[in-house]
Amino acid sequence: MKSIVKFILLVLNMLFALGMLMGKAATIIEPLHFSVFAYCGLAFPFLLAANIVFFIFWIVARKWKWTLITLITSLICINNIGNTFPIHLVKHSVSPSSPILTVMSYNIDAFGQYAPHKEDRIGGGLLSYINGKQPDVVCLQEFFVYKNSKNKVSEKNIVHLLSNLPYHYIHYSLHAEKSNEGLAIFSKYPIVNHGVCRFSKGYYTTIFADINVDGAMIRIFDHHMESNKFSLNDRKHYADLVSDFSAEQFHNVALTFSTKMNEAYGLRAKQSDTVATAIVKSPYPVIVCGDFNDVPVSYTYTTIKGKLIDTFAAVGSGYGNTYSSKFFPFRIDYIMCDPKFHPVWSHVDKVHHSDHYPILSGISL
Repeated sequence: MKSIVKFILLVLNMLFALGMLMGKAATIIEPLHFSVFAYCGLAFPFLLAANIVFFIFWIVARKWKWTLITLITSLICINNIGNTFPIHLVKHSVSPSSPILTVMSYNIDAFGQYAPHKEDRIGGGLLSYINGKQPDVVCLQEFFVYKNSKNKVSEKNIVHLLSNLPYHYIHYSLHAEKSNEGLAIFSKYPIVNHGVCRFSKGYYTTIFADINVDGAMIRIFDHHMESNKFSLNDRKHYADLVSDFSAEQFHNVALTFSTKMNEAYGLRAKQSDTVATAIVKSPYPVIVCGDFNDVPVSYTYTTIKGKLIDTFAAVGSGYGNTYSSKFFPFRIDYIMCDPKFHPVWSHVDKVHHSDHYPILSGISL
């Protein structure tokens, strides 16, 4: 009986290890026709945790050779593990003469204007929080304003409240009767040029701003990639499934989620190719910020990253989830920089002004 149990556990260990390897493959395989790899990339943290449990079990059971399954798999996926769970116990040193640019990327959830109960996120803390962090550059996604300049959530008022960042470029890709929504870059340094990298006629897009930092030109990219478009109703059904599982509910939720995610994976793949091309063609060293809507073990992340440095993976520590939902705790917001620069510190602030957490990085130029 014991041998049968151990055989079953061995098979499960091999399946979880295979899942990790498929997750690694997701970073190079376009998900348009092979979305199963993308799902393994999404599940990578949980697959890794399962493999660690098996590793400990085989040690306790004194089955040393079976520990090689996790060891070899982990060695093959070592870069993916480092990007998902970076650990840095020693602070990075930097030359005292090197200027450090403090950069923030933040999906602000339209200032809460679509929340079931609208929150006062203008006077309630979000902009005060940004000002308190004293960043040099801020990239905002889901930047929402009302067209009425007398409204508190108007471009005029927000620009005024962020007057410590006197230069800005705002691009709206969604226009309604009374409001606009899009992307925004605010900077302490002069913006000498700006533009848009369009994916399509849709809402999601990338913008850039060329800033002059004491004579050094840097191109800042700010983008918002295709979301999975889970509605409040979808999330409620998912929460209901977690609290009260049923086969029928599981089938309905799985069908809804997989349909939306498969479409989003394909669209993000195309969008990431566009962004990667724009990065390569930049005449200046780049800093890339934004809501990728994808995890570190994904085609989107790997394609955009290219030769760039993921600041959190390089100098941050921990899981660093930037999406605040307890059901979807993933790191999907990033700050990346040109290899000519050196990230000094990076962390995710667990403040509750949005459904995302802001990520901040100090970058030595």
